[in-house]
Amino acid sequence: MPAITLNADRFSLDVGGFAGFFGGDEAISAMETVHLYRARRWTGWFNSPGSYSIGRRYGQLANSRLWDGMFPGPNIEPTAFIGLDGKAGPLYVASQSGTIMKQTGHLAYLLMQSCKDQRAVTVKGRRTKANKVTIVETQNISFEGADHVPSLTIHARDGFHKHIAFFPIAISIVTCIFCAWADDWYCFSLILLGIFSNGISCFVIGSASIVLQSVAPSKTAPPGDGMLMDGDHVVVLLGEEKNVAAITQGKFQLDYKPWVRMRIRKERKRSIVGDDIRERLGKRLGKEDAENGPGSEVESDEDAEINYEYKAIGLCSLLLVLQFVTQLLLVPQGTLFGQIMFLGSFAASWMYNLFLSSMDKEYLQEEMLVHALGLSDDHMKTYKLGTRTTAAVFACLALQPDYNSGEWEKKGFKPLQILRQFISNDTEVWAVWREQVLKQMKDNSPALQSLDLEACGDRIAAFSDDERKLLSDLLSDARTAYQQHMILQARRRSVSLDVVKGGA
Repeated sequence: MPAITLNADRFSLDVGGFAGFFGGDEAISAMETVHLYRARRWTGWFNSPGSYSIGRRYGQLANSRLWDGMFPGPNIEPTAFIGLDGKAGPLYVASQSGTIMKQTGHLAYLLMQSCKDQRAVTVKGRRTKANKVTIVETQNISFEGADHVPSLTIHARDGFHKHIAFFPIAISIVTCIFCAWADDWYCFSLILLGIFSNGISCFVIGSASIVLQSVAPSKTAPPGDGMLMDGDHVVVLLGEEKNVAAITQGKFQLDYKPWVRMRIRKERKRSIVGDDIRERLGKRLGKEDAENGPGSEVESDEDAEINYEYKAIGLCSLLLVLQFVTQLLLVPQGTLFGQIMFLGSFAASWMYNLFLSSMDKEYLQEEMLVHALGLSDDHMKTYKLGTRTTAAVFACLALQPDYNSGEWEKKGFKPLQILRQFISNDTEVWAVWREQVLKQMKDNSPALQSLDLEACGDRIAAFSDDERKLLSDLLSDARTAYQQHMILQARRRSVSLDVVKGGA
């Protein structure tokens, strides 16, 4: 049997054919973490695969006629493009201002998901279908911006990714040196090109800081207490209007420097390239529009939409595409050893991109939001309640203001509407139940006499046995909610007392 030998002079791996496509999805996903980790933009100096995929995708951010021609696709804001915006939030119902938002934004969605993941305290009582209620005591947010656009710069979290990044960086540099040592200047220059292309792109794309933008509430606005409702989970928000509005109406924004983002006025008129040549030629020949008359000037469109052009990102995308073309043409010209080195740098970079893409970016955003809002486990408590009626009463009690029940209507607090957001049934049994719950809230008696079946009086005289049983169960659910609420009030008074004693 003849021996099998490998002729290195004629054998070629020809890795240039897949250099720009291999690992493209992982590279794009890894690039989306560039704003979520501190110093992430400084750790991109390695020969990353997927340069063509990254260039084609991020080239759509450039947002101009030139870049749209080179990288066709929708012009989406960078914040939504990389996943920092775009999620639809849950229903929001304010308890005092009367505001009802059928759909909130991305930040409310993130807070809801964070509350769903929180460990819940199980409340004893009757059980049918469990509902969770999270009580969030919002903290004061020190906004940096002007009154009309409150904003807060968010600092990305620190992570051990920057230490792992030394692995692909070191491999890329070492393989580059080995290629130079072997006199393979083709593969040396291509690895070096990949290092600079990916490093510059990470630096430019990741140069923005994340800003939480909110809306300025009225100075006479009532407290922002309300609740986010998403199926069987409710988040009760307590606090000032400006702090609650940051959750319900705020959004993340990527704040790029002027050298990356340039403000442009996007005119509404459309044209085909070359259509204006005839107009310019007519002006040179002295022809004027008959309607405007000679010497008239065309006014600019003041209503034109203000957009941003990200020329620096467009140049980075062009550089990445050129890197792919260069690697496609020149890698086959290298030696077998150089191609193995090139492939080794790709493999190490792909493993690092795979590590970054495996990160739960939504969870990182949740952590970032909770930290920016100044929230901790002490400010967010989740309770698992056995029935929807128990959750309705518990949430309504959490939203109950401190002032006397005689001022509820004047201040805008309508507990009946809150209960109806949970349960809209209008049968006689539910009507009696709601009346008894409201009576108990107004009396505010710890004996809970209004939640006994005997307290309903003649209104249940015509009820059947099944209706009486149902009403008895519903009143029992209300008592469970009240008892848990009283436990919370006792704990808050104890904590307040400890704070006063500590201050003394």
